[in-house]
Amino acid sequence: MPSDWWDSPAVAACPLGLSAQSGRAARRFTRSTLREWSLTALADDAEAIVGEFVANAVSHAARAAGSGQPIGLRLLRRTGEVMCAVLDPCDKAPVLRIPDRTDEAGRGLQMVDALSDVWGWSPVTGRGKAVWAILFCALGPTGPTAPTGPEPLRAPAPTAPEPSPKPSRCDPRFRRHLS
Repeated sequence: MPSDWWDSPAVAACPLGLSAQSGRAARRFTRSTLREWSLTALADDAEAIVGEFVANAVSHAARAAGSGQPIGLRLLRRTGEVMCAVLDPCDKAPVLRIPDRTDEAGRGLQMVDALSDVWGWSPVTGRGKAVWAILFCALGPTGPTAPTGPEPLRAPAPTAPEPSPKPSRCDPRFRRHLS
């Protein structure tokens, strides 16, 4: 495991209000931060996830308005992963639902589940909860700094890909469903 996995995480924070503009600000902050971290390949998925989390947080924070706690976005980068977390004052757990075809809402966490590698929530003592998602990114050097030498032995590629229960963000079949 690379030493910088634990030794040098990068954290970016963005306080957010309870207005409809919070989602836009959070998505812009996410894209900008991932660009600075040279992780633009994750930006589309991270923006969609953050947008859903913020929309839910604004909705739930409005119900918990007496708390006086703001909502906020935190992005954490470590080697191999980026975590997107939104803090809100409501301590009610998010629930992944399977809505009826005719329901007009309730699909946001389904999208988060499909786009992220793992997601969940954690209570934050005295402040509500943090809803978070992790996106894995490629490990190791790329480009001209990659080590040269003999090619490592690899198993032959399968002739047909195995179906997976959860499509990858890179799976073109999954992208078709979002268009």
